[in-house]
Amino acid sequence: MGRHKTIRDEQLLQHAREVFLKSGAFGSTKEIARRAGVSEATIFQRYPTKAELFLAAMVPRQVDIDAVIHSCTKGTDPRQAMTEIGRRILDYFRTLIPVIMHLITNPSVSMADVAAHFKVMPEQELAEALAAHMKEANSQGVIKADNPMATAGLFVAAIHSLAVFELMEIHGGKDMDPLVGQFVEALWNGMAPPSKKRKTAPPKKIIRRR
Repeated sequence: MGRHKTIRDEQLLQHAREVFLKSGAFGSTKEIARRAGVSEATIFQRYPTKAELFLAAMVPRQVDIDAVIHSCTKGTDPRQAMTEIGRRILDYFRTLIPVIMHLITNPSVSMADVAAHFKVMPEQELAEALAAHMKEANSQGVIKADNPMATAGLFVAAIHSLAVFELMEIHGGKDMDPLVGQFVEALWNGMAPPSKKRKTAPPKKIIRRR
């Protein structure tokens, strides 16, 4: 009798991810087993239900805060650093959102199930890490951020919207990357009106009497 093929969980989940990304919740465990070279029984020994397999395969890894934010803040012009951070956040959302969409459209998976796989939801973790950076930069006088958490939250939400527009194809085929720099520019300049210079009255003419 031949030996059963052994396969690591990571390999099995990779095959499952490929099938689910192609077919969504309708991807079959039979096809996953075929690709992995194991029996369906082997799959269900590790993941008792298809929903558990789907969740394990599709939930993205925790965001790498070091790579997305911290590595951009060392020895860089603060405005350039914010732009680079924004681009990296956009790249992350481009991979995250399509997978999350597959997850939330599966009737067997709830957002509570998704959230349970993260210590902190990625959007929140990004905003908190960016706010911490802004707070430190503000204390050093490098930037002005009276409310770092609100500013970071707005920035992350704006970048998130770009990735959503791309996914929904309502961006008209435009390259969204330049908008990151425009968002940074808008935050940098703020919304306060320019200070009005006090008008000085023209000097009075001195009339000399003859």
